Amino acid sequence: MKKIFRNRAFKALICVIVALSLGAVIAAYTHNNSTPLSSATSTVLHPLQRFSSYLSYKFSNFNDSFKSSKTLAEENSKLKEQIEEYQNKIIDYNNIKKKLGTYEDFLGVKEENPDFKFQNAKIISNDFENPFASFTLNKGTAAGVKINDPVIYGKNLIGVVASVGPTSCTVYSISNPKMNVSVYETYTGEIGYVTGLGKTEDRVYCKLPGLKSDSSVSPSGIICTTGNGGVYPKDLIVGTVVKLENSKEDGSSYATIRSAVNIEELSEVFIITEFEGQGVITITGD
Repeated sequence: MKKIFRNRAFKALICVIVALSLGAVIAAYTHNNSTPLSSATSTVLHPLQRFSSYLSYKFSNFNDSFKSSKTLAEENSKLKEQIEEYQNKIIDYNNIKKKLGTYEDFLGVKEENPDFKFQNAKIISNDFENPFASFTLNKGTAAGVKINDPVIYGKNLIGVVASVGPTSCTVYSISNPKMNVSVYETYTGEIGYVTGLGKTEDRVYCKLPGLKSDSSVSPSGIICTTGNGGVYPKDLIVGTVVKLENSKEDGSSYATIRSAVNIEELSEVFIITEFEGQGVITITGD
């Protein structure tokens, strides 16, 4: 190592570097009219100044971006609140509209049957295994409800009260196998009875058995109550004929009836607590 420092070539290289550095300082001084020290200092600090300016610019942009993001977040929050408010208003509107429709149908039935006395009720639960077979209402004996009171929605027969407590009652729908309703087909006038088909995949279905082979009952025929027996008033709509099939038991035909009302979509119904001709009990509660 000592040999390198003592080498003439190395010493000459050092002298060249010193001379070049000194020349650069003098040139900078004569050009800028500044002291060599200040010029050298400026030369050294210039990159740092540029880097500082760059950081300041970036920080300024970040600050603006941060403020913009905060503003957008506040605006989004306000928009979400407005959307929720509008959604709640739409829900309220739809509920009111639905309730008004229910009461309009009720008023129509009341005008046609001034002898009817009603009690409105809300559905509070359905049969877990078969929601179409039975459901519970929030009205009972305290509201004048009793066993065998018909339950309707508009002009449609939904079912009948099968058991009742002080503040609630259980209703068998027309798809319940325990139901037995005297009916007629409005076009042909043929009389029979309908009974529930039990568990069904959708809607409420019942059947009109015992039809003769030459029966004129056909799909799209409307089935209504006859009023016989004193449990159901006359002319409540049970449903529409969807198909005719032959019974394997006795060779007769039967019609499958579908209710015009989907029980799963109902929230409120009416119980007929009194009507002219009411009195004959054909169904008992459990």
